Amino acid sequence: MQLHNDHQSHHRRTGGAPLHSGAPDASGPAVPSGPAVHETPTAGAGAAVVGRERVLEEVLQSLAGTAQGAGCVLVGESGIGKTAVMQHALRHLGDETFVVQVRGSEFAGRTPFGALTFLLSDLDPELSNHPVMILRGLTELIRERANGRPVLLAVDNAEELDEFSAMVLTQMVLNRSAGMLVAFRDFSSAPGEFTGLWRDGILTRVDLEPLTVLEAAAYLGSLLGGKVSRAAAAAIHGYAGGNPQLLSLASSDFQDSGRLRMHNGSWVLAPGEDIRGGRVASAVLNSLNGLSAGQTQLLQLLSMAGSLPLPVVLAQLDSAELDELQEHGMVALDIRPVPDVRISSPVLVRSLRSGLGPARQRRLFEELAPFLNTVEGFVLDDVLLARWLEAIGEVPPAQLAVRAARRATAAGNPDSAVAVLSAAFNTQEENAGAVVELARARTEQGEYGAALGILSRYRGSEAAPDAGDRIRLLLAECRVLCIEATGLRDPRSAAAPAEPARMRHTDLFSQVEDEITALGKTPGIDIVELRRELILARAECHSAHGRFLDNATYLASEEVETAAADLEFRILRSAWLCEAWGMTSRQDDAVELAAQMERLLPGAGLSAGTYARVAGKLLHTYLITGELHACERLLDSAAAAGMEGTYTELGQGLLHAFAGRPEPALAALLPAVDQLAVGGPAAFLPLAAAAAAYCHAMNGRLDEALQYLQIQRGAADGGPWTVRRGARHFAALAEAALGAETGSRRFASLAAQDHKRSAYAYELLARLTAMRLGDEDSLDEVLSVAASLQGDFAALCESYAKGLGNADAQLLLRASEMAGNSGHQLLAREISEHALGIASGAGDRATVRFIHRSRRATGPETAAEAADEILGALTARERSIARKAAAGTSNKKIAEELGISVRTVEGHLYQVYSKLHVGSRRELARTIAEQAGAKK
Repeated sequence: MQLHNDHQSHHRRTGGAPLHSGAPDASGPAVPSGPAVHETPTAGAGAAVVGRERVLEEVLQSLAGTAQGAGCVLVGESGIGKTAVMQHALRHLGDETFVVQVRGSEFAGRTPFGALTFLLSDLDPELSNHPVMILRGLTELIRERANGRPVLLAVDNAEELDEFSAMVLTQMVLNRSAGMLVAFRDFSSAPGEFTGLWRDGILTRVDLEPLTVLEAAAYLGSLLGGKVSRAAAAAIHGYAGGNPQLLSLASSDFQDSGRLRMHNGSWVLAPGEDIRGGRVASAVLNSLNGLSAGQTQLLQLLSMAGSLPLPVVLAQLDSAELDELQEHGMVALDIRPVPDVRISSPVLVRSLRSGLGPARQRRLFEELAPFLNTVEGFVLDDVLLARWLEAIGEVPPAQLAVRAARRATAAGNPDSAVAVLSAAFNTQEENAGAVVELARARTEQGEYGAALGILSRYRGSEAAPDAGDRIRLLLAECRVLCIEATGLRDPRSAAAPAEPARMRHTDLFSQVEDEITALGKTPGIDIVELRRELILARAECHSAHGRFLDNATYLASEEVETAAADLEFRILRSAWLCEAWGMTSRQDDAVELAAQMERLLPGAGLSAGTYARVAGKLLHTYLITGELHACERLLDSAAAAGMEGTYTELGQGLLHAFAGRPEPALAALLPAVDQLAVGGPAAFLPLAAAAAAYCHAMNGRLDEALQYLQIQRGAADGGPWTVRRGARHFAALAEAALGAETGSRRFASLAAQDHKRSAYAYELLARLTAMRLGDEDSLDEVLSVAASLQGDFAALCESYAKGLGNADAQLLLRASEMAGNSGHQLLAREISEHALGIASGAGDRATVRFIHRSRRATGPETAAEAADEILGALTARERSIARKAAAGTSNKKIAEELGISVRTVEGHLYQVYSKLHVGSRRELARTIAEQAGAKK
């Protein structure tokens, strides 16, 4: 079924009312805050309301019991989904409400009562001679047809109503003959009768905002069928904005270009060139047909230049025409020392740019050229200027190309950096700065072999870079060699150049240090900036190889402190320091510093790439210190700041997995795994796959868990130490959940390795997990490690271990409360079960009742959770075997599924029967079933 513009759908009957349209609807997708785009949508009804759940709830609440004399006004740009929301709300009301649908249109709006013609034809002609008589006649006609039911006027495209239709409809609401659900594109242009209803509180206003990236992912998934990775959703959202109709068109553009494709059940973003033209651009450009030639040219100039000073704009366009563009919301004015004009919508910018050929771009550049050196404050952005010159066949000057490439890579767009440098130089090796930036861009693309090849060829040439460029060349080489030293390789490129005598990256760091020291105060070279670059490169190296104690010492040294005047450097240095403190023994200090940095981020003016690096470090700090609520807060603020994509999706999945929430974890992890498999970065694939395997195992989906463990084992084992260590943690958890008896020993081994490298936070996590898997020897280790660390999570672990060791149900209950308060849902439940088992065994009925009451107070119990109560006195392994035995699984089959011997199964069942006071499988099954049934 077509949505929004399919006027045929309005001839259906809803609630017994005839649904009529004044004329075919001309509205369609729109440029956000711009004129309507005349285009027929393709999305289905199911997709149209996805992401609008909150809006629907508001609308339905405003219509609840409306009845007469109340209602809701929906406001939103063309194509935003007003009609879909309205129709969904009407279907929800059903036959209990008599609905009269009215649609305004340009055609019907030219005639008095034009939108109500379908009703007027049923009136006595004598009643059609005066508005008051028409009002009375229509009111009586509708009341008669309603047959005692409440009446709702559903008015779409209300800005197109003629004044007489508007008067009659609003009077029916005022005299309490009907309620109203009315939709406007622009409420500021609404007839006064409607705004009066809103001001008087009769109509509740609900604004339909553009979909967020997360809502767009859900919308696209419903539209396409299947999960959509956050990277794909973010790319399509960036291309089309949050307008549902444009998103629908954009999904087709991305599929046609090969950028959007299905992989293993998920729609993912495939590597490729930016899309030019397409359905979105055509729809948006069609909306500009009513503009003057001067307005169109100004928009084209702005699309290429980014923004222009107001004096330059007024030299191009009359102020009245500029005001008209501003009133339509197409341009905005930024108040600065010299006011700047820019296009409001990135979608319009991209669409305009895609429609400009080289010849037109050249003429536009020539139009602007006279102003470049004559208007105060008029400087084009380096990246935009370099790409503009490239597009018209001009060679960007070397210095401009290098600056533009540096900015593009910092903004997370290394592809643009490579394109700019390729246009500026026949061979980048003729310019040291270009070599540095090209190596950095290739490194960000994951093409490590290519980056090393570029650096090696330059070193083998006769070039003689200045001291600053030489140091940056060495640092670029350090970074690539550091990454490769972690074991990460670029599968797309050949092996690194054969250089047996290549220096280790740690030796290169020493060489850079010596060369910077030797420079002293050489004129023309920014020694402080070079030292900052060296400090950050060393900090990244320490982290990549898991040398956190070294990083904590290094980043707190006087040498680093003296370089910390620059805000961006200070934030980056603090992010590395947060991680180092959180991993070693200063968890409270790490969390406090992370919170300070988090508050600084919104106003720091960081590039997108730097923001992502800092947010990633803070997120890991919060995770490893157990501050799960802080993780949620940071992910929300990062999404609000526009940092959407694979990293955000993976972060959310890991957060839920760590907290023990498998379903929301898998909702994020599964598309993330598919996206990483297609588009990288390769280093994160094992981590995402291992976490997905663990969540599947928690849900009892053994085949799926094994499948994702195979993905984890087959992926490249390289990259930052924290990422590799996280993958090992979740893989070991998955294997333990699948029944491997080596689980606790595996975590004991990981803990010993963590201790050697002073990664005490991971050591505590490993010791705790071994204890949770039944390793009694780990209990004392947990106490020992927890006592040496700061923070609430260490205190929680200590209370848990003490409670278990002393069989203290009250202490365990306090530990369970601590876990629940910090977001560790699974851990809180597990500790509560231990407390329940101890209290039950001791005959402490008061504590048992308290635990049951507490569980019921925190949320409704499922039958499975109720059954868990009867199993609360059992170990995790005993519970697993008890459930299988109660389901009728043979001892031999249980042994095969869990990878243990039949004798071990029999021993566990003996313990189960003894603890639950049953004598057979039948009694066991009946006891569990009765308990579950009693709690339903």
